[in-house]
Amino acid sequence: MTNAELIAGFAGPLLIAVAAALLINRRTVAGLLTGTLNSPEFIFFSGIFTLLAGLAIVRVHNIWSAEWTVLITVLGWLCVVGGILRIIWPERVSALRNSVIKGENTITAWALVALLLGAFLTAKGYALV
Repeated sequence: MTNAELIAGFAGPLLIAVAAALLINRRTVAGLLTGTLNSPEFIFFSGIFTLLAGLAIVRVHNIWSAEWTVLITVLGWLCVVGGILRIIWPERVSALRNSVIKGENTITAWALVALLLGAFLTAKGYALV
């Protein structure tokens, strides 16, 4: 098993679970995103964990190749950049989130993207395809 398959085996089911929660609880999630999860304190601390996850991924898999495994590298770097932005500018991240996620339809769209990506990564991580 390669590092990419190992990471895909973790990230895929996580994305599926989060996407399912978003789709099932759209109204609750919409309220959370404008309330508790939108506070600068939460964004700052989530940035620490996001940066940590991204660095872990990039340290074990930083391979830029023309195959599916590049998704793992891109995911890792997105976590690194996202974590740094959350730590340095939590208020700006909050404002950006408010402008991007305006309601339940946007949450549904992002959840569907996460569901598809999660399904793909799960299939690759568990050698289903």
